[in-house]
Amino acid sequence: MLDSSNNQSIWNPSFFEQGGLFDLFRPWSDWILRHSEAFPTLDELNVLMRQSRVAPVLSGGGFPLKCVKQQRIGRATRELLGWRADYQLRIFFSGEVPTRPNNWHDFFNAWSWIHFPKTKAAINQRHFTSAEEQLSFPWRRAGGNRNREQDFLTLFDEGGLLVVTSDDELWEAIKMRSWKELFCEQKERLCTRAAFLPVGHALYECALEKHPRLHASAVRVELDVSKLKTSSGELNLRELAGIDEAAALVLSQRSELRSPDDLHAFPIWGLPGWHPRAGQNEFVADPTYFR
Repeated sequence: MLDSSNNQSIWNPSFFEQGGLFDLFRPWSDWILRHSEAFPTLDELNVLMRQSRVAPVLSGGGFPLKCVKQQRIGRATRELLGWRADYQLRIFFSGEVPTRPNNWHDFFNAWSWIHFPKTKAAINQRHFTSAEEQLSFPWRRAGGNRNREQDFLTLFDEGGLLVVTSDDELWEAIKMRSWKELFCEQKERLCTRAAFLPVGHALYECALEKHPRLHASAVRVELDVSKLKTSSGELNLRELAGIDEAAALVLSQRSELRSPDDLHAFPIWGLPGWHPRAGQNEFVADPTYFR
């Protein structure tokens, strides 16, 4: 997973036309294109959250989500604020998401909440549970270190990819990193038996920069994807609520998914329609990316 720092504030309303990774934004294209000159404001994003087509957008603590302008906080003030100074705890207890205006990273984070409200709430809930086990009220953190569970949650929150499939062999090939088999020999099966949904907001941001070695952190959601696709083979986005609910249940299992080792690195540019060279043997044979 790479982090992008270039062009963070240069708005491009046609970003969703860059390929399959941005397909979730297509149903909102009219709304996005209305903002031809500048990023949507935080108030506009908040209105959109209240209109989510998937489910009510609530924090892990059950509070309606709201983007608020991020403020710089000094160390002394941070000590006084207690849980309000912690990003995840503030979301959990108040629903307030510190957000930088005119910033791709935070723009995509708001959209991840809109597309996957229950999944994001499950991540937020687990961050609170993990903090509660470590810290006492008012949950002041000594130092900035996360534990292994929080590392897992953060990596998925930033770079997560849901692999929706009931095909055990396909999932095993992903875990074994059999990229040539998946992306070339089994390309048709991959398209019909699995769906790939980006959750991580940094994943979207890095894709804008077209990073050549961009990997996602994959988690499986075991659903029969054939029932979720249209006759043309595309994902029926009206089914997103069911996928979101199933993903939230998966991510709530603390005994199953507890450390970064439980995530599977996935080279997203190998997926058909996500890169101009996807499906080409020479591309998949490149060991600098398909390791």
